Amino acid sequence: MDFKFDLLVNSLPVLLKGAWVTLQMSFLGIIFGTVCGLILAIFLLSRTKLLEVPTRIFINLVRGIPFIIQIFIVYYSFSSFGVEIPAFASGVLAMSLNTAAFQAEIIRAGIESIPKGQHEAAKALGISKRQAMMRIIIPQVFVKTLPSITNELITLLKNSSLVSVIAVVDLTRVGQQIVSTNYSPAEIYIAVALLYLLMNMAISQGSRYLERKTAIYR
Repeated sequence: MDFKFDLLVNSLPVLLKGAWVTLQMSFLGIIFGTVCGLILAIFLLSRTKLLEVPTRIFINLVRGIPFIIQIFIVYYSFSSFGVEIPAFASGVLAMSLNTAAFQAEIIRAGIESIPKGQHEAAKALGISKRQAMMRIIIPQVFVKTLPSITNELITLLKNSSLVSVIAVVDLTRVGQQIVSTNYSPAEIYIAVALLYLLMNMAISQGSRYLERKTAIYR
């Protein structure tokens, strides 16, 4: 096989630009998704049917529908109402909603794993329930769930390749464009795969570093 190394070298700057878009979408998705997941987890634990039931329905819908279909629903729903939003924003929104549903269960389990004595001690000290949650419980939850959140970020980064179907110029889309021009799929897709692998390895190493730094709190 005539492996075209010169094509890889020439294509690398464009592929790196696509990788940067992929990283931006993934990190925005995980940040917004974590915030939404925290809110959903609190709704699940609220013991208020008006909040708990719709939240469970949303989580079951998101977890039961393929991610690519969720992207189409988000992207085309707005346009059907006459609201045009960029493909990048649609991709981030779809990724945020998707990971929020999964993180809601992760965070809920993390909150329930905190000993009830901490809640009672905070109440005895005159700390309000909201302050106890934000200052005592949530910080511990994120330390405990950091490995799970990291796994979710890695999954989200890999799933971000699907946003290319709505013309987001991410790493996968850039690879497809180069292949359609140069007709060398093996070289380009191997390079794309390696870039995804490097990004995920960097995320894993960053997570291990944070785990070591926060080990004292566990």
